[in-house]
Amino acid sequence: MDQSESNPPPVTPMWSELYPDLLRSVFQRLSFTNLNRAKSVCRSWNSALRSCVPKQNQIPWLILFPRENQTDSNNSCVLFIPEDKDNLYKTRDLGAEFTRSCCIASYGSWLLMFGHFQNLYIINPLTLERFDLPQYSSLSKVLIRPPRLACLWVDSNNITKNYLVVWILDDHMVYTRKGDGGWRRIARLCPAAQIIYNSKDHKVYIAPDISWRVFVWDFSEDIPRQNGYILPFDVERDALVDAIDWNMGFKFDIMIATSVSGQVLLVACMVQDSRWQFRIYAYDPLTNTRERVNDLGDEALILDMGFTVVVAKDIPGIKRNSIYFSGFNIDHQRLQSKDPEHIFVYDLGTQTTERLPQWVVSSVGFSDARWFFSDTNH
Repeated sequence: MDQSESNPPPVTPMWSELYPDLLRSVFQRLSFTNLNRAKSVCRSWNSALRSCVPKQNQIPWLILFPRENQTDSNNSCVLFIPEDKDNLYKTRDLGAEFTRSCCIASYGSWLLMFGHFQNLYIINPLTLERFDLPQYSSLSKVLIRPPRLACLWVDSNNITKNYLVVWILDDHMVYTRKGDGGWRRIARLCPAAQIIYNSKDHKVYIAPDISWRVFVWDFSEDIPRQNGYILPFDVERDALVDAIDWNMGFKFDIMIATSVSGQVLLVACMVQDSRWQFRIYAYDPLTNTRERVNDLGDEALILDMGFTVVVAKDIPGIKRNSIYFSGFNIDHQRLQSKDPEHIFVYDLGTQTTERLPQWVVSSVGFSDARWFFSDTNH
């Protein structure tokens, strides 16, 4: 008997012939960047990925907005993903109107944009879904200044994509929900410095720029109601800085956020001679006092979105006990391009900054940048 017949050659495994159910069970555990790589392996893998629901994204991405009249941008945004620092990703073409608009708030993959024709709209740059918001001509015949203070919420888990937009228009707070057909004016305010939304308790926190008394509004019911206020934090610049040369220029700002446990945080930051300092204070509602927070523990603070998130130990691309920063409040309210030196991850433990790779800064011209959590289920 021929020996080759009794001992047939070993069969080389074909990765393209794995069962689709097995592939999907593996793909559901992969991150966005690894999923993107898996698509290009073969046709069967690409086909299996179409019916795969990936795990929820737990890494903040940085979205870089194109400059107006930037011919090589193709009206697209550029995405920087910290777990994949050697690559950049582009969204699909978002249209010429997008490059002439500015982003004033975000939630998940959704952006609240103020258009060139003084129109407001919500858009998902990953899926191209869009909602045009009601005109505000009934509220203000003449817009004194472009809207720069707003917060956004979109129910991405609901097929109807319900949304809420709360906006500071001149000296009033107005809002609209999906299906309202118009804007509703609910309160007259002092000039505001910041507004954030907490989706867990459906509350809006507003910080006036003349007093650090944070006003709280409850949007959990059909008719919003004021839910009290938080006493001023009274953080002085001298309490923030370790050392400062009063003969040199510096920049100082205070922002608010909410923690995973629901505490309201005040974040004071200052930069002088390229040296950054941050201090975090938490408000105790029982004693009406503030206390210094030296360590965020297993949480990271995403200042652009106004909240902290829990950082799992086995998730690469996100740093615990850190602040994801993309500029002062005033930076987001200006029309000129964002300073790349103001985009970084600040480690509270080492008090050091990790900036964008230089190749990203030199290769991408952008007008604005924001940290956000993408909904990769799309």
